[in-house]
Amino acid sequence: MSTSTPDLSVVIVTHNGREMALRTLRSARAALGGAEAEWIVADSESVDDTPAAIEAEFDDVLVLRVPNRGFAAGNNAGIARARGRYILLLNPDVEVLEGTLGDLVAALDSRPDVGIAGVVQVGTDGRLQYSMRRFPSPLRDLGESLFAARWPIGRTLQELETRSELYRREHSPDWVVGSFLCARREAAAKIGPLDERFFLYSEEIDWCKRARDAGWDVRHLPTMTVVHHAGRRDGGDLMAQLAHSRTLFAHKHHGPLRARAIRAALAVGYVLRIGISAVLAPVRPSARRRLRAESRALAVLLGRAEPPLRAVPVATAAGEHDAEVAPGAVGS
Repeated sequence: MSTSTPDLSVVIVTHNGREMALRTLRSARAALGGAEAEWIVADSESVDDTPAAIEAEFDDVLVLRVPNRGFAAGNNAGIARARGRYILLLNPDVEVLEGTLGDLVAALDSRPDVGIAGVVQVGTDGRLQYSMRRFPSPLRDLGESLFAARWPIGRTLQELETRSELYRREHSPDWVVGSFLCARREAAAKIGPLDERFFLYSEEIDWCKRARDAGWDVRHLPTMTVVHHAGRRDGGDLMAQLAHSRTLFAHKHHGPLRARAIRAALAVGYVLRIGISAVLAPVRPSARRRLRAESRALAVLLGRAEPPLRAVPVATAAGEHDAEVAPGAVGS
């Protein structure tokens, strides 16, 4: 391995999904655009030969076989081995559509105040994905629960940034989603690793919040467009896991009263969606599935059920928290 400092360390966390992970690596490597990169894959106990397949095709990719302790923990394992001036956390279901990693590095080099950056994201269908967000608050979460995205006015009264025109230009949102998240090494060193208490979801909100609190800007840079082949998170265990992570973030960054207000605002949305799903359930199987998922998420939010996956923090010598996790699987 070269001893020089690469421009970029690309960190990918995998858990099964072998073929999509290979596609992600091929796409990102084809889009280097002159940037010098190192490639690190942290595989969280895949059972479909993902690590072996990656090693067979790419002899310069460092594949770490790590315990399945969550998405944040997997990324931290890769970050700990990263040497690049920038660290790109890349989901294993992302492909580059336009622009290059070299374009991104050049943009960040000319913006020394930016600690974390994201790019334009579209879905498999080509539609814009809302990757810029506002930090949670009782009012924003209430607006989101009351379907603010559908209002002719007041669209900013929610966490989602749904004004599509903003995605065509540079912008400084509160935070950007973690499927494509590029951090300056100095910023990552100052704010520390991802909080492993977030087994899945909200780890990037927390990282961006800590970066902003430390004086770094968080920026949307439309220098690249990527396709995020994201699965839906409104069914199965994922909605309940998201409810847990949002609750954890609220209690970490807000006082008890404000955190309870955020939970109450979120609960309004679950109750409304449960009611709508209950009406449609007799005639729509999808509504029945949604009803079960929303009901479980509400129970987790209110503390009446355990989340599907929970990271249990244990104190370290430094007084911070590491995490031990109940059995489960990393999602992507």
